[in-house]
Amino acid sequence: MPENINGQIDQILDRRIGRGAFTGHGHLDAVTAKEVELKKILSILSEYQVMRDNILYNIHEQKGEYYAMSLEDPLFAQAVEAANAEESINSIYSALGELELLKKRFSRETINISVVGRARQGKSCLLQSISGLRDEVIPASNGGDCTGAKSVICNSPGQLPARATVVFYNEVELVNIIQRYLDELHIHVHLGAASNIPSLSTCIADFIAKISQKTGREQSLFNHFKKYVEHYNEYREYLGREVNVDEDHIRDFVAQYDVNMMPTYKFLAVKEVRIYTEFNYADAGKIVLVDTIGLGDTSLGIGDKMLETLKNDSDAAILVRLPSANGDSIRVEDDQLYDSIAESMGMDMLNKWLFFALNVGDVLQNYNSGDAMENAFRQRQLNFASITKVDCSKSDEVQDKLLIPILEYLIDNLAQVDNNLMEKANKALDKAYLNYFGLCGKASSVLRGGLKKALSTGGLFDDLFRDKLGLMRQLNKLNLEYNTPDAENDQIRMEVLRIVRSMGRHCPTLSEIKERLTEGGPNSHVETAYNYYADNLRAMMRDSLDEINSTVIVRLQDEVKDRIIEVLRSDDGGRLGRIPVMSEGESVTPLEWFKELIAQKTEEFPLVKTAFKDIVDFRLNIEGLLEYKANLALRYLDQESPSFTRLPMSVHSSSVDEKAEIILQTLMSTIPDIAQDLMDGIKELLRIPANSFNARIRKLRERLIFKEDGLRELKNFYREYAPAIWADDFKNIVGKQVALDEWNVQLDKLNGENKKSNFMLQLQ
Repeated sequence: MPENINGQIDQILDRRIGRGAFTGHGHLDAVTAKEVELKKILSILSEYQVMRDNILYNIHEQKGEYYAMSLEDPLFAQAVEAANAEESINSIYSALGELELLKKRFSRETINISVVGRARQGKSCLLQSISGLRDEVIPASNGGDCTGAKSVICNSPGQLPARATVVFYNEVELVNIIQRYLDELHIHVHLGAASNIPSLSTCIADFIAKISQKTGREQSLFNHFKKYVEHYNEYREYLGREVNVDEDHIRDFVAQYDVNMMPTYKFLAVKEVRIYTEFNYADAGKIVLVDTIGLGDTSLGIGDKMLETLKNDSDAAILVRLPSANGDSIRVEDDQLYDSIAESMGMDMLNKWLFFALNVGDVLQNYNSGDAMENAFRQRQLNFASITKVDCSKSDEVQDKLLIPILEYLIDNLAQVDNNLMEKANKALDKAYLNYFGLCGKASSVLRGGLKKALSTGGLFDDLFRDKLGLMRQLNKLNLEYNTPDAENDQIRMEVLRIVRSMGRHCPTLSEIKERLTEGGPNSHVETAYNYYADNLRAMMRDSLDEINSTVIVRLQDEVKDRIIEVLRSDDGGRLGRIPVMSEGESVTPLEWFKELIAQKTEEFPLVKTAFKDIVDFRLNIEGLLEYKANLALRYLDQESPSFTRLPMSVHSSSVDEKAEIILQTLMSTIPDIAQDLMDGIKELLRIPANSFNARIRKLRERLIFKEDGLRELKNFYREYAPAIWADDFKNIVGKQVALDEWNVQLDKLNGENKKSNFMLQLQ
């Protein structure tokens, strides 16, 4: 066994459990915390549902204040009926179920590998080869169905001989098992208690009398069912118990036959056997083998138990198949087994944890069949992690070909499987959030519906909208700040000035100029060199000025957007921040929140939607004008311009040192002219931001406040969400007028948990 496997397995377990380097932020920590949050929400939903059902009961019984309210507003009862928490509760239970599976998985101190397949395929031989347990402990026989109970075999270095803990069904669990047989066999008896099992002997006699009329499946089930009845006294003393046994007595509880191949029946009461032994490869580390009853066994529900084991108790599975020595092919039952696993566990991740072992060997004389079957399965391109031919009876071969490759593969892929399962849980959580968010909306509409008549005729809403809404006042205040047509924007001015002042640093050094002048060739000509440096300086200057659009301009337009949105959102402005909006988290930016508000709340208010979107889409565009001004100012460095600053004629008769000095001085002499032209040229440009921002705010006011149809729609928009926007005011009046204090309390609790982050499992 490679030395690093144990350590890597420990690291996987540490990440899951949350210890060592992962203390406090393991997978289990995240799952447990989310479970606590969901149970809190579930408690709130249960309280709410009780209150809702009580309101509907009072309305149905035509009594109380809620009934009186339903008479005043016919939509009230309908709204309460629609605000049903059942779907939300069910989806949270479903999400909790996914979290429970994760909790079991991430709580394990071991890596669990299940061995599955049809009966008599070599599963027990494989388990013996890995664990070292004798045939007397794990039955491996060609006779009949050997394994009678689920066994969990744990690698326990130093534990020789083996020991086991046997867990038995309690009476209720056994009664449920036998009742299922009765129902499947159409024997119309309600068992009730385990003590009634012997009395079922009369049912056996009746069934035998009519056995020729029964199907083959019914006869097979019956043969297993009657074991429970006829041998009740052999296992009843164990019900509800848990016993420890030594190696010599383990087989008494896991096998259907003893060492002399005589039938035994204690296994009928066994729920699980946990066997502790030192594996043949003790350094395999913290791994556990789970032995499942072979499919094809005559007992009922074997397939369901196998899938339950894969879902609840497995990190990986080995599917064992024994090719026949006389030739074999993929059978219908092979396809059915693969399909049932894929349907239950999900197709997409099978290739990370499902391994296929073809049991071939000299004694079996089935190498040719094994080769043919391997080719057939590979042609199918099924989602196995690997397909391996191995003699399950040979320990060394099982270790080298199967166990070590599986552990190495799991080390590389288990983290992805874990994350995939958490993503699956997040899908259930996301569905739960959507249902919860929808319920909060319906619950809020109950309050709006109850006040619809009062709201439509004025009253409280008109007073609040007219007297307490600070939107107009705050927009006017913001507009005055930008109502300075001659004001020049200092941020743009300072950025342009910074760029101009840095021009000198972009000029070449004397040594660079001398190097170019002495390198030979056409590029060393003095005018060619000067033109090169002029072009380079102009290009660098233009690029720096172009960046203003993506830095300063974007910052300015985002600032004014945020300021307008803050006016709309704040309590002393438009108060729209009080409207519940479904978002990805609590740390969204004001602009992201505003986009969600528009998308979720303005569909029925097109004028409001257009005015709000105009803020989102606003772009301060001075790019063309800035480029034009820059082009004019940079004409001193443009060879195609009449204003191009040329070298003096005397340069041609000068030495190399003098030429370099002249080139540098000529370049530097252009900078003051460029700076002056540019700073003079952008004066008009500097006045654009304030005027543009002022115009944008005025446009918003004109659309929604000064225009009659815009104001009417804005008022309707506020009317729609008034109970959320002025929650305290409406809570008071509702409590006084229609006795909805209880409803308001529950609504506050519901909305208090209406956050996407409460329904999101953060992956670690």
